[in-house]
Amino acid sequence: MAISLTPPAVLPPAKPDHSHVRKPTSPLGVVVWRYRMWFESTFALSMLEPWEKLFLITIFAVLFLLICSGMVMYLPKHLDIMQRRAVYYLWGQEGGERLLWQWLGFGVGLHKEL
Repeated sequence: MAISLTPPAVLPPAKPDHSHVRKPTSPLGVVVWRYRMWFESTFALSMLEPWEKLFLITIFAVLFLLICSGMVMYLPKHLDIMQRRAVYYLWGQEGGERLLWQWLGFGVGLHKEL
């Protein structure tokens, strides 16, 4: 009984199909593909199934938007509160912004006492 080592004339398609990770031919496609491959390999997304990638990226996008909106909406007010506390702790009184600018040397001659 002899075993034939010749491959069949037509091979079945590879499973799983990895056509989505093959390098494209267009220059713009190559740039986008490189960034996609870098992103997937950096964050180990290449081991996940497509629905898991979508779920994980959606969660991170929502968290990123919440953090950005919090910074835009609440950070300026919080910085103002921190500035007032720093003035109070440094000079023992609430002097406002004028006292801070005078101490820094930027307010000299700008405000006249009435």
